[in-house]
Parts: sequence; C-alpha cells; structure tokens
Amino acid sequence: MTSDAPVHADLHAHTQCSDGYLSPEALVARAAEQGLQAFAVTDHDTVEGLPAARDAAAAHGLRFVSGVELSVEVDDRAVHLLGYGFDPEHPALTDYLSDFTARRRERLQQMVRRLADQGVDVSADTIEQHVGASAAPGRPHLARALAAEGHVDDYRDAFEQYLGMDQPVYVPAPTRSAGAAIDTLHAAGGAAVLAHPGQWMPSPVLRALREQGLDGIECYASSHPDYLVDYYRKICRAHDLLMTGGSDYHGGPEAEDDGPGSVGLVRGRWERFRDAAL
Repeated sequence: MTSDAPVHADLHAHTQCSDGYLSPEALVARAAEQGLQAFAVTDHDTVEGLPAARDAAAAHGLRFVSGVELSVEVDDRAVHLLGYGFDPEHPALTDYLSDFTARRRERLQQMVRRLADQGVDVSADTIEQHVGASAAPGRPHLARALAAEGHVDDYRDAFEQYLGMDQPVYVPAPTRSAGAAIDTLHAAGGAAVLAHPGQWMPSPVLRALREQGLDGIECYASSHPDYLVDYYRKICRAHDLLMTGGSDYHGGPEAEDDGPGSVGLVRGRWERFRDAAL
C-alpha cells in the first residue's frame, strides 16, 4: 500500500562502518538534505558509527534512532534482524558484536584465500584501503578492491565472477541464532524487527521468530511491491507487531537508488512506531 505523503523517517541505512559508502556524518547530512525528520543508522553487526551519526543528527535537527542490522539464522535459514532503540554500550550487546567483528575478519580472509586459489591475488593494502573504518568487513569491500586493481570490470562484475552466492569465492556470512540476537537486543533495551523479508519468507520461519520474541517487521522496503507491503502489514496487525520501513541505503557509485528517504515511514506510521518502541 503506497502513499503520496512524503517519507518522514528512514529506519534502515548503512555507513562505511559496515558496508556503506558514506561516513556517518555524510550519511546523516544526505538524509537531512532529503527532508527526513527521523533517521536510523543500521550498520551490519556493529554500532561503531552511532556516536558520530547521533552528533550529526543533532546538528541537523534530525530525530536519531540507535540501530543495527544483525545476521542471524532460524530453522537453518539466514535472515537479518534490525535492532532499534537499544543502549549501544550495554555489555551484552558489545560482547555479542565484538565476536562478530572477529568472525567477519576471518570470513574476509577465507574469501581472499579462495581468490588466490583462482589465481587472483589482491593486495592486502588495497583490501584494507576499502575496508577502512568498517567493523564489519564483507563482500562489498572485497568487490571494490577487485575492481580497483583491475581484476574485474566493475563492482557488479566482482559478484558475477567471484563473490555471488553461486560463485567459487563465496563464503557464507557468520550468523548466530535469532533467539540469541533477540534476547541480546531486549537485554539492551531495544526492539527486534525482521528486515526486508521479501516474498520467500516461509510461514514457519515467521512463526518461530514470533515465538522467540520478534517485535516487528520491516513492511516498507525497496524490495517490497505493494502487495508484499499489504501482506506484511496484515501479519503485523494480526500478531500485534510493529511496522517499520527504510531504504536500506548503502550509497556508492554502484548504487542505483535515490538516497535516504526513498522508502520509509510517513509521519503517522513513524509516530506509532516511536510511541510503541522508543
């Protein structure tokens, strides 16, 4: 169900602290330029960018929401959970995330070794240049390094030749159980929301997530046509779950989106989420 009202809140975006292209400050400035009134930074498995983003949001007059996107699994299926409104310094959360940083680093090295097995040697310096400040290194950083050294034509070609799920260099992202992630977010005072479930989310997975304490579903996502928005809104109403939305903006020259605020919550839906979760 679409609306002609402007997007008031974008609750899903990434900075260079994970696999986004912009710094936290630049991302928030971009959000302000788009006319947003509320904004969340939801980097993958890290909260390193939140202090700088919060300060930038205050300078721009944006309502800021602490966010994170966690890689989890439920019933042997990999899914992503968005966390909101938590204490970023809560010990349960910091311990959970520090373990993920180490595991993501090891995954990156596994992919580098697989590239070498394919006869593709990428400079460690180039990789680190593209990883930069990220506490959650992953395939996008390696794809940019491959393109920078001319091993592939461009970012997309890196995935098509090497890094895509069906390609020889792919290594699954580290995960933990959804239940452990939900418990950690709740311990830190936050809410847990299923990110961009799409049209292939089995009902048993949704049921298992609800039983483990899921608080909401990202109904409004760039990958959701109107019929999926309606479908997930009905599920939220039937089970008293929060409804959220966001652009999943990453930025970068390879991005084909319109920036923060291209998808999100209109004012009334934001206020309902704010009052229930924050």
